[in-house]
Amino acid sequence: MSEQIFGAGFSSLPEAQRLRRVAQELEAVVLTQLLSTMRSTVTETDVFGKAPGHDVFRQLLDGELARETAKQSPFGLADAVVAELEKSVKAAAAAAEETDGPAATPPLSAPTDPEPSPSRSWRI
Repeated sequence: MSEQIFGAGFSSLPEAQRLRRVAQELEAVVLTQLLSTMRSTVTETDVFGKAPGHDVFRQLLDGELARETAKQSPFGLADAVVAELEKSVKAAAAAAEETDGPAATPPLSAPTDPEPSPSRSWRI
């Protein structure tokens, strides 16, 4: 199922990259809802007319804008989700190590960027 959503080769990626991609998709969903809500507050005029499929095209455009924005991660929601999930994985691994000995799976490691982007912040 994840191959259908995230594309071919998704399951062969390292776990940290899969987590990053899923977190980015979550951020894209949130941004799509944000764009949709923002557009609903603006009064549209019929000056240029409304072609068939206008609403569908607008939704597709909003979705693609949200995905590209999430890839660049200026909002930081994906970063926050990854950080929290890594904490949970490390805590679970530590708890398992205390009771059962060393954990069978190593905790996730965040993908490293060659240079951190200065645009990564919680700006809205």
